[in-house]
Amino acid sequence: MAWLQIPAKALILVAVVFLALILVQLRLAPDAEEEKPAANQESPQVSRVQISKDGQLMDMSTGPLLTPSGSQELIEASIGFLAAGSTNLRRATAIELAYIAGDPTEQEKLRELSAGVKTRLREALLRGLEDSDTTVAKSCAEALIGWWRMAPSPAVSRSFQQGAAAYEAGQMDVALGTFRSIEELGGPVPPDLYRMKAEVYLARSLPEQALAECRRALALEPKHFVALFVEARAYAQLGEERKALEALDEALSIYEGFEAAQQLRAELYRAA
Repeated sequence: MAWLQIPAKALILVAVVFLALILVQLRLAPDAEEEKPAANQESPQVSRVQISKDGQLMDMSTGPLLTPSGSQELIEASIGFLAAGSTNLRRATAIELAYIAGDPTEQEKLRELSAGVKTRLREALLRGLEDSDTTVAKSCAEALIGWWRMAPSPAVSRSFQQGAAAYEAGQMDVALGTFRSIEELGGPVPPDLYRMKAEVYLARSLPEQALAECRRALALEPKHFVALFVEARAYAQLGEERKALEALDEALSIYEGFEAAQQLRAELYRAA
């Protein structure tokens, strides 16, 4: 029969797409509450997305896991789906990538990707920020943040997670000490390490130190829209509203749907 001649990898990819679409349908949640906007301007994460369809909400807080042998093929397929898939397929793909990039266990498998695939995935996620569908754009934003937090080794990843948890708990001394200890190892660090250090300095009302860390983050990842947002807040703390607005404009040129940046820009314009 003709279908028996289809390569095994192609059949696997078709099965993955089919299962992803089934997952979207099974996650219908008509009684879910509307997603609430963030209560403040803190910016470590873009909130996980709920998809609205026909008046109902689908909670996509989890997704299928990568298998060690299928990581490369799945990511290659996902890149193509983000570029040319239907709306539902782009949504399912973007949400799954956000889950993978945000989960430490799944990140281990992303590290195994070839350099070429990693580059193409980053570029696909950046293009996804401009998607006309807000769900796709928000999920790509979340996936990028997870990607920028991905450390080059499991040990560094664990330390980074501990520092981020300390920051979230308001333990600024512990967070800063942890981030500094990672730097002292002397190896490559994730771009978000410097952005998180900038957040700590902002919380301590040290905007000049925060600006220095933002520049280090942007040197590693020029499209880091969250680092640009932190930079804008640092300038605002210094009373340099014009530079703050320039940083916000640059962040929004990368990710137009960045709500926290939109809100801060509106506040600065009202105060001018």
